[in-house]
Amino acid sequence: MLFAVGFVVTFLIGGLTGIYLASPPLDFFTHDTYFVVAHFHSVVLALVMGGMAGLYYWGPKITGYLLDERLGKIQFWTFFIGANLMVMPQYVLGLEGMPRRVATYIPNPEWATLNRWATVGAVIMGISTIFFLFNVVYSWKRYPAGDNPWDAQTLEWFTSSPPPHHNYYALPPIRSERPTWDYHHPDAKSLAHGDHSPHGELHGEAPPEAFA
Repeated sequence: MLFAVGFVVTFLIGGLTGIYLASPPLDFFTHDTYFVVAHFHSVVLALVMGGMAGLYYWGPKITGYLLDERLGKIQFWTFFIGANLMVMPQYVLGLEGMPRRVATYIPNPEWATLNRWATVGAVIMGISTIFFLFNVVYSWKRYPAGDNPWDAQTLEWFTSSPPPHHNYYALPPIRSERPTWDYHHPDAKSLAHGDHSPHGELHGEAPPEAFA
């Protein structure tokens, strides 16, 4: 969940700055400056957060084991803080005219300070990666996931973790967009396609014996 929210926030920053780069007057000013570098890294680091969210969510389905939640939170916050600490000074550097693709820069103290902060952010992200690798080693075969640790709704969580070679031994009846959840909560009301009462109320799912 944290990595998914971090993806949205960081990708939003990268997306909004991309709008500025699409404006010719502003792009003329920021073209080939560190503003472009910061925009690019905001987008890429957001995608990394999205990938990490997928690893934490679907990793238990692949391996059969959960990662440690406490270490995962530490990894997220170090990565999120480090990522934004790295790119935010780069946005300012670009607006101040620092060019990209240059090996040697003029001795500007303001640029040096902002670049040091960006370096600190990159180091923090490296530490976050170490936390993730440690989490993988520490959690291996320590926290069995079970078939559906998230009480998820979709079909991949109906089979075992990890799944057998043929994926499924059997499928639940599919009467809505959340068949796995319907199977595990037979007494709950679920919205099936076209299944509305005249008064707008939802009909309940089939009785438990229908899932046997």
